[in-house]
Amino acid sequence: MAKLDLHCNIDEDVFSLAVFLTRLLTGLVLLYITVGSLLFYREFLYNAAALGLPLPVPLGLTILVVELFLALLLILGWFTRPAALAAWMGTVIMGFIFFASDLNKIYVALLMLLAAALLPAAMLGPGKISLDYKHAVRRAQKSRRG
Repeated sequence: MAKLDLHCNIDEDVFSLAVFLTRLLTGLVLLYITVGSLLFYREFLYNAAALGLPLPVPLGLTILVVELFLALLLILGWFTRPAALAAWMGTVIMGFIFFASDLNKIYVALLMLLAAALLPAAMLGPGKISLDYKHAVRRAQKSRRG
């Protein structure tokens, strides 16, 4: 049997567009979740206090603000890999507080879908349509001037 030498040709522009759309949609979902928690902030903070978290009001508000900024970082493509990992962890913590540690199967399934949506950005990077890419291009051009 002859050995096959197959290569996977990937169009980098289409790949970057796919990663951008994944980042954009995931960031919008995170914004939706965070704004929903902010709109129901009394229940959110009450649940944080009921769980026995230290300083529940400042801690709860900090978690919501951090999640808001992580969603914006994902949409913009700035610090994409750490933002994707931190956004997933932040969503787990925020959901744990929002549902008062009463995690049902649907919430766990949604967390797994969120993890699947964040994986391309976390593993493959932001792609060409991002601030990370623009910054890398500027750095490379600056080092070549020399």
